[in-house]
Order: sequence, then C-alpha cells, then structure tokens
Amino acid sequence: MIKIGQLAKKIGISKKTLYHYENVGILKPSLIKDNGYRYYDEQAISQLQRILLLKSIGYTLEQIKILFDSESETGENQTWIHSLSEQVKLIEAEKERLSRLQYYLNATIHVIKLKGHLEPQEMLDVIEDLNRRTLVNGIIPARFDEALEITKEQKEILERLPVIGSDDPRLEEILSIFNEVRDILHMDPKSNAVQQIAHTLYIKTLELFEGDEELMNFYWELINPSSDNELVLGMNTEVTAYIDKMFFHYENNKAKKEERKEKNE
Repeated sequence: MIKIGQLAKKIGISKKTLYHYENVGILKPSLIKDNGYRYYDEQAISQLQRILLLKSIGYTLEQIKILFDSESETGENQTWIHSLSEQVKLIEAEKERLSRLQYYLNATIHVIKLKGHLEPQEMLDVIEDLNRRTLVNGIIPARFDEALEITKEQKEILERLPVIGSDDPRLEEILSIFNEVRDILHMDPKSNAVQQIAHTLYIKTLELFEGDEELMNFYWELINPSSDNELVLGMNTEVTAYIDKMFFHYENNKAKKEERKEKNE
C-alpha cells in the first residue's frame, strides 16, 4: 500500500482531489491509521484509474458515484455498458444543443448584416419556432410549400440555396451587397452607381439560381417581407422596396439595350 501523498504524485493529481473523492464516496482509502494517514492498495488505485477514465470521457462525479453504486446490483460489465450508452446519449444531446446554439449565433450575425440592426424579440420568436424544427448538417433548412407551382428541378435549386446561419461563402457575398444597398438608400435608383450595384446583385443572384431567371423572380416575390410567408430571416421592407426600384430601372435599361441590339443586327 502507498500513502496518499505518494499516490497523488504517482497519478499526477492533488491530495485535495483525493480527499474530495473520499468525501463524495467514490474512493475510500484502504486503510486510515490512528494518526489520520491514508493508505491505498492496488484495488483502490484501480478504482482511482476508473474515476479518471470516466472523468476524461465526460462523466460528472455524481454520475460516477451512481455507476459505482449500481455495480453491486448487476454485473460489472453490464453496468458499464448501460452507463456508457447513457453517456453517449447525453453527449449526442449536448452536440445537438451546441450545434443549434452555433446556428442561432450565426443566424443572428447574418440577420444583423442583412437588416443593419437587431430586434431581440423578433429573434426570440424566430428561435422559438426553429427549436421545433430539425437541425440538418448544422443548419435548419428553409421549408417550401409542396403546392408551389414549380418543377421538381426548380425545387431542387431552391433547396441548394445558401441558408441564413450557414457558413456558405455565397451567403456572405449576397449579405455584402445588401449592406451596400442599405448604404445607398438615399440615392436615385436610376443613377449609374446604383445601377452598377443592381447589375452585380443580378449576376450574383442569377448564379445562385443556376441561371433560372424565372425561378429567381418567383423566389423574390415569395420572400418579399410584405407577404405572409417569410422564408428568409431579416428581410427588410425598406431595403427590398428599394431593390425593387433598382431592378425596375435595371430591367428597363436591359430591355432598351436589347431593342437597340436587334435594330443594329
């Protein structure tokens, strides 16, 4: 048998920790002499190693005590298998919780970038709704009504769109353009500077919709904040109304250019 100080040094923990394990009832000394000196035999050392193993894989001291107490009621191996399986379930639940938290943090960042400000109650309401939905690969995908009058191929394109809260680099490009738009709301939407931004937004957005301009326009109407079906967090009525004006003039200019091109051919 070895003294408590020797055991602490051998294992690499403090004497205070060993006293604590004794107090919570998971590691009793093999012998306590009249002078208070504590000694541990091989069985106690093995018990300590089990404690350290369990702590290293996420067990709390309370969980370890429950495990040790239950070993006397059932076979040791069966008790460990059951306990470890329960620990796996707890870890999976914690992974889900942390993944959701990460998603909500990213989504909140993106909403601030999109709107230029944060409305806490709005985000709380959204998160409450999202808590009832399934997390898939770290995000909560947008939901699309099965009754949408689009083709199967178009629906697949929608499902490939970047989602608010994801780390999709395409999303950052669009958010950056929306930030530009928010900074130019005071400008004439017909001006060359604004129309250049409109062109950039048109090209980037068309890329997202894989060249399907009809679907792009359909989706824009679908996510308009004035509708009852908000599919995209943080859409700002003032910004989207301004974008509508930008694109009204952009489409007109595009049509005029096509007319001139046809005349010259």
